[in-house]
Amino acid sequence: MTRRHIVVLGMMGAGKTTVAELLAAYLDRPHRDSDRDIEATTGRTGRQIAAEDGVDELHRLEEEVLLDALASTQSSIVSAAGWVVESPRCRAAIQRESTAVWLRLSPEDLRTRMNAGSHRRDLSPEELVLLFERREPLLLEVADIIVDARRSPGDIVDEVSLQLSSP
Repeated sequence: MTRRHIVVLGMMGAGKTTVAELLAAYLDRPHRDSDRDIEATTGRTGRQIAAEDGVDELHRLEEEVLLDALASTQSSIVSAAGWVVESPRCRAAIQRESTAVWLRLSPEDLRTRMNAGSHRRDLSPEELVLLFERREPLLLEVADIIVDARRSPGDIVDEVSLQLSSP
C-alpha cells in the first residue's frame, strides 16, 4: 500500500510536523516540512509572507514546495501545509505519489492548539469551522489513513506504522 512518499496532512495545529518527524525517524527516511522549506527558500515564515505578499502568494509557495517534494525520487515523509489539499494539482500528486495520512482533529481541538502557535495565521472560531468544513471532504478524498490526532504523537506513529505494514 505504501507509495514512494508518505504525506502527513491536516489542519493547522493538528501536529503534522511532530508526527512526520517521529515517523521519519521510525522509518529511517528523510523528513520534508513545507513550513521549513518555505522559510529556507524565502527567509520568512508563512505568516510573514501572507501578511506582506498575500495569502495567494503563500499558497503558491506551499503548492510549489509540496510538488517539489513529491517529485523527488528519494522516498520521504512530508508534512504538508494545511492548504495544499485545496489544490487540484496537489491532490492529484498526493494520490499518485504518496500514502496520505490525515491527522484529524475537531475545530474545537484545533482552536486550542492554534492558540499556542505563533507561526499560524489568526482565524476566528467561525472561520476555522468554515475552513474545516471546506477541507474535510477533500481530506477524505485523498487520505489513505485517518488518525485521531488527539492521541499522543508516539501512539499516532505506532498506529500509522501498523497500518502501513498491513496488506
